[in-house]
Amino acid sequence: MKKTFISIIIFFTSTLFLTGVSFSQQKFDEGIDYKKIGSSQKSNTSGKIEVIEFFWFGCPHCKNFYPALKKWAENKPSYVKYTKLHVPFRDINHQRLYFTIKEMGLTDKLIPKIFVVVQQNTRPLNNLLSILDWLEDQNINTSDFEEKWNSDLVKNSMEKATKLMKKFKITGVPQIVVDGTYLTSPAMVGGSHRRAINVIDYLISKQLKNT
Repeated sequence: MKKTFISIIIFFTSTLFLTGVSFSQQKFDEGIDYKKIGSSQKSNTSGKIEVIEFFWFGCPHCKNFYPALKKWAENKPSYVKYTKLHVPFRDINHQRLYFTIKEMGLTDKLIPKIFVVVQQNTRPLNNLLSILDWLEDQNINTSDFEEKWNSDLVKNSMEKATKLMKKFKITGVPQIVVDGTYLTSPAMVGGSHRRAINVIDYLISKQLKNT
């Protein structure tokens, strides 16, 4: 009897593996864990499935979600494009700061530090002079920063991010839009970062089947 039971378990486990089903899979419900955007509004023309994160330096939830989402982005499939966009909430200079350091290739180095300094109110970084002063403490080339800060490239990036925010009706952060079709967030899944990541993967898979 014991051998028969073990054989059944082995067979069942093998069947799950072969059919692509795992014990770790979770059920996600539309309207609860994610919602469908009225009509698909893709902003990506690369042929990849685009995942857009909308965030703000002053948002504690964005700060807490950052490590998990960064790790996911570093290991995402090659057919997925990840885009991080700063919204113009409260202070547009935070948005401008983000796109400037992005053009300088300094996001990985500075984003965690900016989260801390802004949210602990040690330095609000809400004007160019305070930003330059802080950047000097980080040993960043401020001349290069100012050049990028005033560039059309940064201004265009800000305009595009703001348009997409309005297009997808983003009123809170962090929020994730998958391929212009679905929207989800940690708040929608009860605050669990792991579940939020799993929902993103589920929506990518769902969208992949429809392409």
